[in-house]
Amino acid sequence: MTQEIKKDPIDDAIINFSFTVAQTNQILHILGNAPYLASADLIGYIRMQGEPQFKAAVEAEKAKNESKATS
Repeated sequence: MTQEIKKDPIDDAIINFSFTVAQTNQILHILGNAPYLASADLIGYIRMQGEPQFKAAVEAEKAKNESKATS
């Protein structure tokens, strides 16, 4: 006999957080030390959302530095 787990409808609501790159790396480090089955999906979600933002931040920093170099 399996017990049915009731899901709260609010569980699918989107919540947005803002973390620095350092904070995100710390979260990923902590999750990396957790058991794989408990952390793999969450690490994937963080990477999926974070990578484009990180790449954009790197490009913006490069452009800023290039602008300073030519001034």
